Amino acid sequence: MTLLCTSVLALLLLPLSLSCNSSRLPQVAENYPLLRIDLDNSRENVTTLLKNSSCPKLRLKLRSCASSNNTDFVSILFKLTCRMKHLKLPQLDRVITSVLNSIRCSCPEDSTEGRITTKLKKRMTARRRRANKERRNQRETKELCRAEAMMAVMTECFEILNAQRAAGR
Repeated sequence: MTLLCTSVLALLLLPLSLSCNSSRLPQVAENYPLLRIDLDNSRENVTTLLKNSSCPKLRLKLRSCASSNNTDFVSILFKLTCRMKHLKLPQLDRVITSVLNSIRCSCPEDSTEGRITTKLKKRMTARRRRANKERRNQRETKELCRAEAMMAVMTECFEILNAQRAAGR
């Protein structure tokens, strides 16, 4: 009976010990100077790529750290970082790695189960190739705009964390 109670207790407490929670706020705030460099570099890379394009109005709803309470900062940063990771833009790799290492969490992996991984090759006409290239460019621009918006919210979160840490000293 005690073994059963211990097992149930362990199962109940296990998710709490594995979750990315707000107890890491001080560590995340301490890493901000290094993270800021990566954020600035990534933002500069994205802005350079978007130089000749304008960002369309995004339907992307991002939670802001300014309207959140203290306990939401780490989860907001975690969710934003994982969303950025799923954009699969090489310009964001360094900032994604830095933030995830700072939070000490990893994004859940996509399961490829049930997906068809091979495509049938079709003979494409020149018109279809041009249309696909245009769609690909539009999609990349949209993803870069999303990344830019996410980095703005992340910067806001880190600045609020840094200000709280400075006030707490």
